[in-house]
Order: sequence, then C-alpha cells, then structure tokens
Amino acid sequence: MPTPAVASPRLSGAELVLRVLREEGVDHVFGNPGTTELPLIQQLADQHDITYVLALQEASAVAMADGHARITGRPSFVNLHAAAGLGNGIGALTNAAAARVPMVVTAGQQDLRHLIRDPVLAGDLTGLATPTVKWAHEVGTREELGEVLGHAFRVAQAPPTGPVFVSLPMNLLDEFGPPPPRRTAVRYAAAAPTDDLAKLLNETPADDIALVYGDELARHAPAEGLDLAEALGAPVWGAGWPATNPFPTAHALWRGYLPTHLPGIRSTLAPFRLVLVVGTRTFPLYYPYAPGPLLDEDTHVVQISADPTGPGRDTPVDRALNGHLRPTLRDLLASLPAAEAPARETTATPTGREDTPLDLDSLSLALAAALPDDALVVDEAPHAARSIRAALRLKEANRYQWVSGGLGWAMPAAIGVSLAHPGGRVLCTVGDGATMYCPQSLWTAAHLSLPIGFVVANNREYRVLKDNWHHREPGAKRLLGMDLTQPAVDFGALGRSMGVPSRSVSTRGELMAAMRDGYDSGGPFLVEAVLDEG
Repeated sequence: MPTPAVASPRLSGAELVLRVLREEGVDHVFGNPGTTELPLIQQLADQHDITYVLALQEASAVAMADGHARITGRPSFVNLHAAAGLGNGIGALTNAAAARVPMVVTAGQQDLRHLIRDPVLAGDLTGLATPTVKWAHEVGTREELGEVLGHAFRVAQAPPTGPVFVSLPMNLLDEFGPPPPRRTAVRYAAAAPTDDLAKLLNETPADDIALVYGDELARHAPAEGLDLAEALGAPVWGAGWPATNPFPTAHALWRGYLPTHLPGIRSTLAPFRLVLVVGTRTFPLYYPYAPGPLLDEDTHVVQISADPTGPGRDTPVDRALNGHLRPTLRDLLASLPAAEAPARETTATPTGREDTPLDLDSLSLALAAALPDDALVVDEAPHAARSIRAALRLKEANRYQWVSGGLGWAMPAAIGVSLAHPGGRVLCTVGDGATMYCPQSLWTAAHLSLPIGFVVANNREYRVLKDNWHHREPGAKRLLGMDLTQPAVDFGALGRSMGVPSRSVSTRGELMAAMRDGYDSGGPFLVEAVLDEG
C-alpha cells in the first residue's frame, strides 16, 4: 500500500513570518507596535530566538535597522504601524535608500475585509513607500505571504542593495495556511573581465594613478580594496559624502574624503592621468552648484561596480566594468605584479593641552584619542564631521558610519550598530540640532544597557546653514531660524530623563575624562560638548 501523504503543518500568517525570518538569519525585529501589528507581536512574545527591539518612534525603528544592516551586511527587518507609522518612518527610509542599505520594511495594514469602509489608519501603504524603496507590495492572500517575504529579502540584497516594503494586512497574519515555499538561495559571484584594465594599470606609471573607493567596496570587498591599493602603491580617496569609510584611515595611502563640490573634486584629481573608481555614488555633489565637467578631459576614468546602472552616472567614464567587486578585484590582483607593501599606518593623532577649550579640532582630536580599539563610530555632527573624519585613525574599513541626508539618523542607528557589534563599544557623535530629531532613541539604549557614548557637539546653532547663508549673502546681519537659544536646550537633563547618565564639558581634558569614565561604565552615556568657536 502506498504511504499516505503527510499533511504540511498549517501555520498562522504571523507564524509564517517568523519562519521566514529564521530562514533569512534575522535575529532582531525593530519596531513600534500598534493594533494592526498585534498578531506578529504576540507570536514574537512566545519565542526567544528573535529579539524585538522597541523604538519609541517609527523613524527611530527604521534608523536602528539601517545601522544594524550596515554592520552585518544582511537585510534587517522592520515592523511599523499602519499608514501613520510608515509616514513617520519615510524620512529615515530616504537615508537607507541613499546609502543602499538592505532592509525589509513592513507595516501592518487594516483588515482587508473592511478596507472599503476606510477604517482608521488604513491607506495606500505601497503608494506611500514606493518613492523610497526598490520594491513595494501589499500581500493580498495568505497563500502568497511566504512567497512575497522570500522575494522581499532577495530584492533587498540583490545589487544594488536597498530597502523594500511589504504591507501586511492584519487578517492575513491571523489566517492559517501552508508553510512558506523552500528558500531560494542566490549566490552573487560573477566577475567582470579585467584583462584590459590590468594592461592599462601595468602601463600607467604608479604616480599617475588615483583610486576612489565608494561605500559598495567597504561593504563587499574591503580586503581586496586594501590589497589593490598596496599592489599599485596608489593613493586612495573616499566619497565626499560617505556612508562609511571605504579604507583604513590610519593607512599611509589614505588621503581622506573628496570635497562635495565640483571645483574641489576636479582640483584634487587633476594631477592624475588614470582614476580608478570602485563602487558607485563616489562623487556626490552637495553645495554650491557649479557648471562644467567633474573631471578634466585628459583624465582617463575606469569604474567597477556590481550595479549596472551606476557607472557613468556621477561623471562620464572611459570604461565601465559591471561585476561583483570581490571576484572582480581578485582577478585584477592576479594580473598585477607583486609590489612591496608600503607602511600601513600613519603617525598617531596629536591630542593637545588638557585646558584647551573645545572647538572643532580639539573636540575631534580628543574623541579620536579616547576611542577604544574595538569601537565603531556613528556620526551625524554636520558642522564637525570633516574634522572628526580627519582625526580618526581607523584600522579597518566600515568602522565609521555617516548619515546619508536627513537628520535624526545617528542616535537610533548607533543602537542597531551596537546590537550588530556585541561586546564592542560605539561612539555616536551628533550635532545639537540633529539630537532633537530622535532623542527618544536614548531610552532604547538605556533599556537595553548598550555601551554607546553619545556626544552632542553643542554650538547652539545650525552652523552649517549659517555658513551656507553667508556664502549666498556675505555680510548678512539677520539670519532667520538658525539659533537654538532662548531657551537653550539642557542636553544633560534630556539624557537623564531617558535613563542615560549625562554630563557637560567644555575643555579637552574634561571631554577625555568623560569619555574614559563613560566607556568604562559598560553602558550608555551622554556627553554635552559645549563648543567655543569665537
């Protein structure tokens, strides 16, 4: 007699979601719950291998997931609340899209059976999300739920990586049905042909070659990028508006980050005959606008990227190689002659006098000097960022993370970074204005006892905007909406109200002591660094 078929176990939609998350290696769900998410939250409450990370606002939840995915390299998972919650998270989603961070973002939709009655908080969720994600879909039946989620994870991590969105109707999370289909494992390994590039590199004098590395390299082939620079003996620059550091900033070949304006980029790279660009979005322009070509006409440009739409978008290139960075660079390295590696590290960062008042330089040098070897840096201090980046001596790529546009990212992102970096400490530098966008993330840091040092660079103004205002109108007497005074914000009280020990400092010595004590505490702490810039 034939063996009777064994019926597949029937799972609720919420149980199926957790099944898919486990298969995709997800160990944290970032979110802020509402009624439409209760079926999923209730399932999470009954298990112990996936941690729910509670954010007190949806933009914070998205930014936490952003930071987590940047460090793990895998898609993170976010669960938001209906139309209002998704709306709150859109600003943070634009940052993730700009930085090409792989994320699966979900939101609970109202019960499909009464959408015709326009229930509270229902809406066109996919329409709301579409401008900021690679793909958006609302699940229409319980049967398609598993297939949709599996596809979402594949799309998020397919080149170019980025966030995707799935709307989860509440009634489908309660419905029972079959388990998800078998997971489709995708291996991205195709290399671009490198013979012509190898010939060009071998024929070009080493002093005429410059390397420009993007975030794509930092995340997918940092070791190969280091080997290539050392094999060529060529200087390396990063993008002027980086999502991360693509190269060890303590290395002797590191030259820093390019400017964010056209004349500065052109003058920096003008001395070189060949510029090899690895990754995309390496020449982001910010302000002010300037006409003309980005690079000189006699500069030969070659670009390598796994994104077929990336090469040539920032600046015209003479040759584009479309392939995954790790195998492509490995093939290229095999075609280059071995070279003696240069000294890997530059000299140590000077620190200055202990009684030095805090300006951009003394702040940055003190933070760099106090930074533990295991620490990662998350930065959203717009006025201080260039000084901080210049002072850091990082021994590996992808140790520094920077906001990709909209404010309110760094403090919650530092939480995601910390959860992806267990046992290691995190420095989060943030401007006083940026601090006010997501201060509630301090509560989550305290709730989880995460070893994060939040440093608020307080100059009591929107200094970057003031500088741009004066660029447009030299000698302007009245600047509107630029000062954070009358009343001044008490950042120490703000931190303590969220359960984070806090103190205020105004000299290099005080800052060094505060950082040392904070790192030694093993938990979160906040330091208000009061700047004296004259």
